[in-house]
Amino acid sequence: MSASAYKDHPIRALVSQILKMQAAPEFAELNVADSEQYAFARDKVFAIAHAINALLHHTPAELTSTHALSQLQNGLQTPLSELTSFLANKNLGHLSNAAGQFDQNVLPYLWGFAPQLQNLPQDSLSNLLESQAAVSRESIRQLAAQRDDLATKLQELTAQAAVQEERLDTLAEGAAKERAEAAATVAKLEQLFAQKETDRASIFEATVSELSRDFKDFENKSKTESAAIITNLEDHRTQAARIVQVVGNIGVTGNYQQIANTEAVQANFWRWATIIIFSAGIAVAGATFIKFWGQPFSSENAWSVAIRLLYAIAITAPAWYTARESARHRTNSDRARQTELELASIGPFIELMPEDKKVQIREQLTPSYFGKTVEAHTANNPFDAAAVKDLAIELAKVLKK
Repeated sequence: MSASAYKDHPIRALVSQILKMQAAPEFAELNVADSEQYAFARDKVFAIAHAINALLHHTPAELTSTHALSQLQNGLQTPLSELTSFLANKNLGHLSNAAGQFDQNVLPYLWGFAPQLQNLPQDSLSNLLESQAAVSRESIRQLAAQRDDLATKLQELTAQAAVQEERLDTLAEGAAKERAEAAATVAKLEQLFAQKETDRASIFEATVSELSRDFKDFENKSKTESAAIITNLEDHRTQAARIVQVVGNIGVTGNYQQIANTEAVQANFWRWATIIIFSAGIAVAGATFIKFWGQPFSSENAWSVAIRLLYAIAITAPAWYTARESARHRTNSDRARQTELELASIGPFIELMPEDKKVQIREQLTPSYFGKTVEAHTANNPFDAAAVKDLAIELAKVLKK
């Protein structure tokens, strides 16, 4: 390491920063000066910093260790950071940490300076003592300022206490006077209350007697009216039961009536379809006979007659199906109307019978209306005898109308 490098070594800047912090008022505050532990840690940090500064100024470059200077530089980084943190948040633990870092990472490397501390000049120790005295004077100055401030506040509090004591005496006198007036007022109120209580008791007893008489009259009247109302309600309940039964019968039979009407409409539709189709077939057959009525039957016109008759038969064939559908819908309509009639009349019919008899009749009739199977729909031969019979019956009904 050269002499210029030793003169410009970064450790000098670190030591200078630490020594500048010593003038900060935070180090002279009472919480530091009153504590032997933290005051010792503060003095130790700055004493070692002054010693290192003196060694740097009085030790030639040739008598210093480059390795020791590097280690001292690294060791001063952490104490500097702790001191900076103390100035920021005034946490006294940072002072203890800084002193501990000086013990562990700074003092062991002072061997890097050939002259020892005992050989330092007298002015270096005097500078150290002077800096510590400056810190002490600052602490004394702050103590004196706080003493004066506390004395001023004590005088103000003494004056305020005298004023409050005077006000307290005035309040005590007023309170005694008000207590006497309150006692007289309470005595008067107790007398008035006793008199009013006697009057209220008399009025209350008279009112209770009158209310008791009125209540007995009302009770007797209410019993009579309640009996009449109960009798009337019994009559209305009987009538309502009958009305509900009738409404229930109407609700049950209404569906059968609707089904009967729907089936009747369908039966009439298929009836008229049968008549129209059958009439068309008869018209074709009649037209064939009229055309060939006056002509002699021969092989020339035989095929024409046969073909036209086949047309008539083909046109008439659907009439067998429509006639069967009309008969089926008519049967469903008649069955629904019969069921409607029976359900509507069952209630009035058994109304005068005993209750157990009514239940027995309903149980016997239940299988007649519920649980029946629906007849299967099958496609039969249109020229079946039964179909021809149904067609004839439908045509007869139409001709009667």
